[in-house]
Amino acid sequence: MRTLLITATVLFSSAAFGQLSTGVQVQVQSVAGTDALSVGPELCGQTVTFNWKVAGNLCADLSLWITTDTDCKETASGQTAGSSFELSSISRTTIAQRNGSGTATFEVSRLPIFSASTPTDGGTGVTCSRDVEIEDTMQLCASTKQFSDIYQTSCSTVVKATTPMDITYDTKRPVAPTISSVASLDEALQVEVDPPDDALQVRVVVRLDGAEVTSETQGVDRGAVKVTELENGVTYQLEAYSIDQAGNVSSAFASGEGTPNRTLGFYEKYKEAGGAEMGGCGATGGGFAGGAVLAALGFWLFSRRNRS
Repeated sequence: MRTLLITATVLFSSAAFGQLSTGVQVQVQSVAGTDALSVGPELCGQTVTFNWKVAGNLCADLSLWITTDTDCKETASGQTAGSSFELSSISRTTIAQRNGSGTATFEVSRLPIFSASTPTDGGTGVTCSRDVEIEDTMQLCASTKQFSDIYQTSCSTVVKATTPMDITYDTKRPVAPTISSVASLDEALQVEVDPPDDALQVRVVVRLDGAEVTSETQGVDRGAVKVTELENGVTYQLEAYSIDQAGNVSSAFASGEGTPNRTLGFYEKYKEAGGAEMGGCGATGGGFAGGAVLAALGFWLFSRRNRS
């Protein structure tokens, strides 16, 4: 019996130590739930929000930093290459109050690629602006500590984020899209835009004699772009742009022209063919006249079916 108790104690201690060694997990991601994020010069002077998550029995605050180093070390001060920028840490109390998950922010203009005046200091020597075309990736790192023994007397085991989040500062314009077709609608135009692979959105700009009339921006996954509130019978010039994840806008692709046309429905066609606006059974006027109206209407419906 004593042997069984000793064996059980050893097994329990081993299991507990294993849990202590691997129990804490740290994760940092974009608010979209991805491990990568692109920012552009339009966000200079603004803050970007990201998510953090901690699971397990941690014994220290959560440290967060961004580095130009090739990989994340255990601490910000431990980064031996490039330049680093330390963010505000998340306290154990805050982590407990938020059930192990929450958000934090960083300032785009304080990214470490801007912290040095010359490339030899660990930065790029550029400022947060569109002055220079650049595409530089950094890493957002996170770490905390867990107890190193089953008695929780030593808080020395460092736990890093399973996967750091890549932050890319990008000022390079995407490739311009192409316009494959333009369909005329009632007071509107439907534009088929073919974006490049790196585009997140497309924008269609409608011009009249060189002046912008209106525009429409939508995601690349939403199909054709419909531009409304136009005037029938007027010929407009169209331009299409692609927009990448960092907000960079391509140069324009000029598509030519499009002219909205009034689209007549069943009732309008009925009246055009000579039908009365109101009335019961005698609304068509009866006799040959009514038959002619219905025949014309039937031909219109037959034509629509054939076209569709």
